Amino acid sequence: MLSAFKGTKMAEEKALSVSEVNKKIARLLTASPDLKNVWVKGEISNFNIAPSGHFYFSLKDSASNIRCTFFAGRAQAYSGSPLKDGMEILAMGNINVYEPRGEYSLNVSKVEEVGSGDIFLQVEKLKRELASKGIFDPNHKKPLPKLPKTLGVATSPTGAAIEDIIRIATTNYPNINILVAPCLVQGKDAPDSIASAIKSLNDPQWNVDVIIAGRGGGSYEDLMAFNTEKVVMAYYNSRVPIISAVGHEIDKVLTDYAADMHAPTPTAAAKLAIPEVEAIFEYINELDRRIRYSTFQLIKFYKDRLDKIQTRRSLSDPYHYLEERYVHLDDIITKISLIGKNFISTKKEKLSVLDRIAFRLEQNIERRNNRLKFASERIENFSPLSTLKRGYSVIRNKNKNVIHNSKDVKQGEELELILSQGKLGVVVQSKEK
Repeated sequence: MLSAFKGTKMAEEKALSVSEVNKKIARLLTASPDLKNVWVKGEISNFNIAPSGHFYFSLKDSASNIRCTFFAGRAQAYSGSPLKDGMEILAMGNINVYEPRGEYSLNVSKVEEVGSGDIFLQVEKLKRELASKGIFDPNHKKPLPKLPKTLGVATSPTGAAIEDIIRIATTNYPNINILVAPCLVQGKDAPDSIASAIKSLNDPQWNVDVIIAGRGGGSYEDLMAFNTEKVVMAYYNSRVPIISAVGHEIDKVLTDYAADMHAPTPTAAAKLAIPEVEAIFEYINELDRRIRYSTFQLIKFYKDRLDKIQTRRSLSDPYHYLEERYVHLDDIITKISLIGKNFISTKKEKLSVLDRIAFRLEQNIERRNNRLKFASERIENFSPLSTLKRGYSVIRNKNKNVIHNSKDVKQGEELELILSQGKLGVVVQSKEK
């Protein structure tokens, strides 16, 4: 026991304070020529402009990041495109150590623009691809339940996010059931872990009404798991309404677009998912008032209708109602009878007119027949055929010319003799004047 105590005391005497360690590290880093006027290429993230005009941001690649300070005096000399998250740059500067926090950073003195960083471009490309497939379609989003009984949470079991969610949910609604599906929220294994947790909470056996999936704040790199296609599709395919609760300040992560609702922090998500008990009671009381008022108005409406119906003569004196209908029916029959008689009379008058026309037409035909008969008799009297019937005949030569004089023919000439019945061919044997 004595030797152990003595060893501990000796170690304490030789131990360095935290400040001394940071000073040694600062001297080593700032004195190294390899860390002076060094060029660093990376993608800007967590960009912020302080009220003093200083620029604070991080430079990152696919595996790491470094904090940077670009003080106002030097930043004013920069004339390129405005610096922003996702922009890829070349930054020259010296490595500096901020001893109070033991943090090292790049003290930037010069910036040259390169373009949009690979990580940012990959996220933007994935965003466009998912949007073209309808993953972010507002019509796919489901409404949150008014009063959930069971809340599902997919997040890290050790982070501050789960504590904030439980605190807000139980404060707003003490009877809420909370089911936690622990998962990794950062690192290469995080996408599979988050997707698996969301899938577990969708199991019907748990009867989860609403899900909060996310994490607390962090750098752009820390939130990258929520920009992967696997996690986005887990949000999209969730049968249970899901809230994306990823702590971020400026840019949205892709799960915010795919979720049914998104909140800037897990605390805000808990307030969205679980209404306050007082608000619930007020909502119930308001519904009760509306139901009572609607019921009263409905009863009053039907009572007024019943009173009006009872005062109708059709109920108090139904025979009078029938008598009126009988009188009305008789009037209709009388009108129909008069219309029928008038119709028949009109048709009879039209028929009598037709009869007179037919009589006149017959008289006209008879007169015309008589005139035709008279004309026919006159034609018959003056017709050559009538003369032939009395024994006369007509003589024509071969040229069909009628012979009127004996000198117009020659002896031995063949002639045609036309009788009333038939024709004869004759030869002239002799002729006399």
